[in-house]
Amino acid sequence: MSLEEAILDKVRHLPPAKQEEVLRFADGLQRRSAPREVPARDRKREMQWIADNRSTYAGQWVAVEGDRLVAAAMDARKVFTAAKAEGIAIPFVVHILPEDSLPFVPGW
Repeated sequence: MSLEEAILDKVRHLPPAKQEEVLRFADGLQRRSAPREVPARDRKREMQWIADNRSTYAGQWVAVEGDRLVAAAMDARKVFTAAKAEGIAIPFVVHILPEDSLPFVPGW
């Protein structure tokens, strides 16, 4: 017996009021809308800005919109808040690491 058949068999043995409840539940599942797809934003210009300006802002948090610096600071929250204050709905905020940062190796 398949899972579907087993479920239907159990529902058939329920009192009519419970069967009605199960049917309403199943109907609600069918009416749910499909998951919303959020379009991905191309951030190539922002990534190019970061590559071009890495040495100037190393160690800082930056918000970049297109090829424009919106904010820079050591505190990510301040950068995010500044970008939101400029009306940017989804700010692109990243922490700039030095280009040639050495990995941490314990014991050396």
